[in-house]
Amino acid sequence: MTRDEIEKKIRPILRNCLRQFGEFSDKNSSEAEFDAGTMACLQPDVRRISLLISMAQSVLGDSGAGEGLEIGCGYGYLLFPMALFFPNIRWTAVEHPGRAFVNQEEFRKTLCEYHCQFAAARILEEPLPFPDEHFSIVTFSEVMEHLPPERLNFVLSEIARVTRPGGVLLASSPNLASLENRLRLLKGKSVLDMPDEMEAAKGMFGHIRMYTQAEVQAAMMKYGFTAERCVFESNNSGFRGTSPSSWKRQIRRLYESLEGKMGFLRGMGDTWHIAFRRAAPR
Repeated sequence: MTRDEIEKKIRPILRNCLRQFGEFSDKNSSEAEFDAGTMACLQPDVRRISLLISMAQSVLGDSGAGEGLEIGCGYGYLLFPMALFFPNIRWTAVEHPGRAFVNQEEFRKTLCEYHCQFAAARILEEPLPFPDEHFSIVTFSEVMEHLPPERLNFVLSEIARVTRPGGVLLASSPNLASLENRLRLLKGKSVLDMPDEMEAAKGMFGHIRMYTQAEVQAAMMKYGFTAERCVFESNNSGFRGTSPSSWKRQIRRLYESLEGKMGFLRGMGDTWHIAFRRAAPR
């Protein structure tokens, strides 16, 4: 299945997740008002998730079965599409208990519709509530950059503990070495937020540390993971400018199209996506 076909299937899922569970969504807006204000902003997530699904299909092949874990499921943007495309995997989601939506009846109902389990956990402070070597596939997308660096090794060690030998880890995060970050630093600007807790979700943080692809691969090697596939991609032009016709958005779209055609630009994409495999015992 092509990425365009994947995106056609997942776009309404993400739209409904944001509409129902988004902590900053206007629940009183009409459907038309909501779509006009949010669908363009969802496109980067649609692209990210379609890429992760495509990567999962390529590395899992016909072995897409067993137990799956999504760490930091958020509104279910990745969780529910993965459950749709990999129905033979029994998915469990982990999210911080302070998020407002995790106790909503509608969220629990949607979990049931997709046959997903849920566990609230403070991953910075406590072990993941699962036995050793339990999961065939783990997803860890757009979470790493929100974690205090001094707790990252603990979280990665827990991911390694619950992943079975031969299991797959799909990870993605903003690229510290992206072209945009390089340009910001040249201008004397910071690429990170201050490490303050988010007002809407205590225990959650903004982007307090980004990583390069090489850093992450080196870190995961210490826990027995090797990278099978790595893809860089910039897909956030939907956030740029004030309208689809603004010059900032047009320039970003042009750059994104060039990035896919010019090899030397790929390593400077906004986001890296890596499929890891945990080594089997010898």
